[in-house]
Amino acid sequence: MADPSPHQMVSCPYNKAHQIEHYRMHIHLQKCRKQYPNCKKVSCPFDSTHMVNEMELDHHVRTCPKRELLDQQMYIIDNDHRPVVELQQPPPIRCEENWDDDACSSSYVPDPAKMPSHIIKKVKGATPSERRKARMEAIANFKPRE
Repeated sequence: MADPSPHQMVSCPYNKAHQIEHYRMHIHLQKCRKQYPNCKKVSCPFDSTHMVNEMELDHHVRTCPKRELLDQQMYIIDNDHRPVVELQQPPPIRCEENWDDDACSSSYVPDPAKMPSHIIKKVKGATPSERRKARMEAIANFKPRE
């Protein structure tokens, strides 16, 4: 049995009068399950849109069309259709550059005296009065960018 197309109408297992498009069936089943709490239907482990009676579940699991997909993944019948591919090692990459050998004498340390005057820095780790004082000095020394 082939899967229905997404827009094909399918009847609800709870109420046969309900006709739903196949792609919306899982949403409808959630609503109908709440409307029919005494109905003894369970979902198929292979497809959640398959709702069957509890008594029929074992038979459905053995004959479910979606089970074939799982069986194909789990059990490989023969290896004739799977070719064996030889793996080849890629050639080694030669490189004479070694960044570990570069002697970096010093790392960059910014000089606060060379900071541009158009940037007002926020003072961290100071009391509110010290921050206010530093901010007022920075505003007084502020020179807009030219």
